[in-house]
Amino acid sequence: MNRRKFVGISIAGASAIAGLWAYGETREKPKEPTIKTPHTLPIPPLAEYKLKDGKKIFDLTIQKGEKSFFEDIKTETYGVNGDFLGPTIKVNNKDKVEINVTNKLDEETTLHWHGLHINGKNDGGPHQIISPNNTWKAKLKIDQRASTSWYHPHAMDKTGYQVYKGIAGFFLIDDEHSKKLPNQYGVDDIPLVIQDRRFSYNGSFSYIASMHDRMMGISGNYIFVNGAMTPIFEATKDKVRYRILNGSNSRIYMLGFEDEREFSLVATDGGFVEKPLSMTKLLLAPGERAEIVIDIKAKEKISLVDFLSKSYLLHINSKDTIQNTKALPKTISKISPIKTSSNERIREFNLSMGMGTARINGKKMDMDRIDFNVSLNTSEIWRIKNLDGMMNMPHPFHVHGCSFEVLSRNGEAPYIFEKGLKDTVLINKGDIVDIRVIFRKKADRNNPFMFHCHNLEHEDLGMMGQFTVS
Repeated sequence: MNRRKFVGISIAGASAIAGLWAYGETREKPKEPTIKTPHTLPIPPLAEYKLKDGKKIFDLTIQKGEKSFFEDIKTETYGVNGDFLGPTIKVNNKDKVEINVTNKLDEETTLHWHGLHINGKNDGGPHQIISPNNTWKAKLKIDQRASTSWYHPHAMDKTGYQVYKGIAGFFLIDDEHSKKLPNQYGVDDIPLVIQDRRFSYNGSFSYIASMHDRMMGISGNYIFVNGAMTPIFEATKDKVRYRILNGSNSRIYMLGFEDEREFSLVATDGGFVEKPLSMTKLLLAPGERAEIVIDIKAKEKISLVDFLSKSYLLHINSKDTIQNTKALPKTISKISPIKTSSNERIREFNLSMGMGTARINGKKMDMDRIDFNVSLNTSEIWRIKNLDGMMNMPHPFHVHGCSFEVLSRNGEAPYIFEKGLKDTVLINKGDIVDIRVIFRKKADRNNPFMFHCHNLEHEDLGMMGQFTVS
């Protein structure tokens, strides 16, 4: 089988150019650009830092750039400390961290630390705007279990566009349990951000927020891993840990391997699961993360695929001789159940779409409106409903500043890959999902936390709200 095809469908999917004619972007059929030949998987570099007064200080610059996704064509992009995407921030639990974020764009932006348990003032949401040529200082005290988190812009009404242009990066936290798993960054501990894009005939990103297929969950016809199309990773060890982030604006993936081999799920959004979970397919919505470990033999070739789009994402080749490593532990890390509050409140969230708008509980996002306040160090059950009869749209629901447990899905047990702690959960059409949220970080009226759909076009249309913690 040609490894650049899957079930008879090209990796690139249907022509991005053909899709553009229907929207009137060009009257004549242009010559379709040639995608670059698969090459070695790019590994995001580790962000450098300075140590001062016991703090790790990082400097990040959001900037314009150019990247060649096609032969002989350059695409205008945004990036962090580079042309596209950004470096990986890697810290330890209990570290004190400062991050200087400088905006070199011609427009306002922010940088949100998705998955971090920090106060509202340092969250990087739409209230922490960074104007052009200005610097915002985030002061973070890392206080959570090891996890794969990430950063991305969160400016009001601009999140989808700015993420699409390329602003995103990993934020990794380690703790005493991390060494139980493969943990040599770039060798057997590999970050993978999966994103899709649509291009115009001249190679530029074609971002049309109102485009029907994007609103329905498809952000483009080309799927990239770490900014490259179907790259190749050369495995030198028999066990490799992949930290997978769905960084797409709206597309949902069903991930697995072409030969449908089993792999071990070792972590979800909020960190390690207690015991490795064996599975063959993993559903991942925008904003969600998962860590998996695969076994590979010498001289073996396998491929990570998306079963929904029938696309190859990553080819994995092993060397003629590879290093044998220790077996996965039977228990990775004990997870203490969230301590429930007395008279625990049940709060409902109804997600709905309309013509050109998106709402939660019938309300469109308003920066001047605080939807509710919760008490610090308490828990609540949030019941999230997607019962909208107008449009058949899934909604990945994300909560800032905390983690939660998925309690039930339509009155039954959650998906197996929703074990452990999470901060984003997929609410399919017709779903009622209960989660238990614990609030351990403060957020005031000037710096509230967000809750929103992580389909970024839905968020920008208003499917977002604000809450405070005091």
